[in-house]
Amino acid sequence: MSKKSDFKDSIKQPDAFVSVSDQVLRFIESHAKTVGTFVFVGAVLGLGYTGYTYWHSHKEASAAESLYTMEAKLKKAESDIRDERAKKMQGLAGLSGKSNAVADEARPVDFAKDYAAIVGSLKAELKGQSSTRAGMVSALNLSYFLVQQKQFQEALDVLKVPSFTPGTGDLLGGFWRMHYGLVLLENNKPDDAIKLYSEVLTAADLKPFHPEAMLKSGIAYEIKGDATKAKETYEKLGRDFPNTEASSSASQYLRLLEMKARG
Repeated sequence: MSKKSDFKDSIKQPDAFVSVSDQVLRFIESHAKTVGTFVFVGAVLGLGYTGYTYWHSHKEASAAESLYTMEAKLKKAESDIRDERAKKMQGLAGLSGKSNAVADEARPVDFAKDYAAIVGSLKAELKGQSSTRAGMVSALNLSYFLVQQKQFQEALDVLKVPSFTPGTGDLLGGFWRMHYGLVLLENNKPDDAIKLYSEVLTAADLKPFHPEAMLKSGIAYEIKGDATKAKETYEKLGRDFPNTEASSSASQYLRLLEMKARG
């Protein structure tokens, strides 16, 4: 008779539970010290996990709060400068009917004067929160701002601060790698960018990023002077992800490559 049949038969017996209960009690009595140790260790581990979870949540909340305060200062400075520029443009518009003249004469943004001090303070705060998810998100936000200001080396330095990196199973990991790759390209580091885009392209959970990652990979190959690999990448993008914005851009880059080859 099979073990499965024996198990079914034992369930049918009315005293089956009583028998098993007696065996468990006898085991506990004869191994009281060992069982007590396991119970104690289990309790400690349970409390330890609960404590760690609470500590980790508190750490993340504290990091987010301190970083948000610094980010708010940067956003306010950015808003104040936009308002100042808008007022000046409105004033100049009354003196000139040429919109281009107004735009040229409007107050230009001076990164060193307008933002450097606040960015420096935020970077210092990031270093203190480098191991947190909140710190990584804040670094991503600051780097994006620096790219807009064309401070590409600064943007790269900021992305190097966090020690926490989201995995490829995390959607945030896609945003992190895509933006990091862009910053690397802006700093003429195509090989490093290709590695990051490869991580995206091999992650099934990051499929929404695949077309753009493939496009950026092609651009990276162009930057490093590998026109053949760039062409192959653009063509693959067109085949694998037709009717996407990335595919349309790849077609344009392909035409440019062909023009360069003929020229």
